[in-house]
Amino acid sequence: MFDRNIAIGGDIFRRDFNSFQFQGSERNTTYEQTTTGFQVRTGVPLTEFWSVAGRYGLSYDDVTLDRSQFFFNGVCDPLLAGRYLCDAIGKRTTSSVGYSLVFDNLNNRIRPSGGQRGVLSQDFAGLGGSVKYLRTRFEGAKYWRPFGQFILSASVEAGYIIPFGKSRGPGDDRIRLTDRFYLGEPEMRGFDIRGIGPRVQRIPFDTATGALVTDRQQIEDNALGGRALYRGRLELEIPLGSGARELGLRPSIFVDVGSVFNIKNPTLTRLSSFPVDANGRPTSLFRPILDSSGSQQCINTTTGAVIPIPTGGCATGSQVFGNTFAPFDERFLGDTWKPRLSVGFGVNWNSPFGPFRIDIARALLKEPGDDTKLFTFNVGTQF
Repeated sequence: MFDRNIAIGGDIFRRDFNSFQFQGSERNTTYEQTTTGFQVRTGVPLTEFWSVAGRYGLSYDDVTLDRSQFFFNGVCDPLLAGRYLCDAIGKRTTSSVGYSLVFDNLNNRIRPSGGQRGVLSQDFAGLGGSVKYLRTRFEGAKYWRPFGQFILSASVEAGYIIPFGKSRGPGDDRIRLTDRFYLGEPEMRGFDIRGIGPRVQRIPFDTATGALVTDRQQIEDNALGGRALYRGRLELEIPLGSGARELGLRPSIFVDVGSVFNIKNPTLTRLSSFPVDANGRPTSLFRPILDSSGSQQCINTTTGAVIPIPTGGCATGSQVFGNTFAPFDERFLGDTWKPRLSVGFGVNWNSPFGPFRIDIARALLKEPGDDTKLFTFNVGTQF
């Protein structure tokens, strides 16, 4: 720009994002996030290998939940969604300014075999808007040829978010659910998407056996993310013959390690919140469905007709209109700095349609609540 080595760019965007809740192999949508905004940025070189970039962004977020699934009597219901999801919904504006300090002497930007790259970034949200935090992040990678055509790479990443806003209530972290770090596939192979870190599991109570269900397939699982993140990877790319190279095949073996952690313990719905039967066992909770004026109603058990409760209560053949909630227990797991570790091998194929990646990885170190995954397949992800 202006005959100087200065970069200037900008983006205008709309991003639609769906978060999922896992119950065994079944994946159900929980919250939906729509973000509209723009960003302007500029960058200048400092030396041959050092550069600095600055940016400003303004975005508007609208986080919603399915009203038919998670709302009761017109409000978000913790018995249906969990308090952590009810606290996430709403509209908010983020006005942020940030910078990145970059060192890069890689011999190839797309497929490096030598050199290193490091990026230190900070973003401050709080120049107006309703979101206030300081996010710091560092990413580094080094490549070299230990012998022959083998390429060894080591990479690290670390981040932390400091909140500045006020707490919105007990059990609610000042860093919102949508602004936290998450870790899992594809960054951490051997684990599922967002399979590492703080999470809430909702465990059903089996009234027939009088015990909590132990089958993981029946347990609802919600990843909550964290304020702190670290991750490391060591990978060795194995050379193949000229024919395989021409096809763009690059097999490798790897070790991944990392964790995401550090949030405020959320408010949970415990089994003790439910009424008990004559034997002292938790039983279903009944709650009336109110009309538009906030009054209880009766439902005819034969015709299904719903009417306001008359003086003296519901007539014979009708009962209070409402829903029953089966007992369950929520547990908070995974909020620890302890490392998760996985090892495996994979193949990267630079196909005519874009990069494909297939990995088989086994988690050697994990914590209670972590969601592991042996086989992963990614399209359009460059490692």
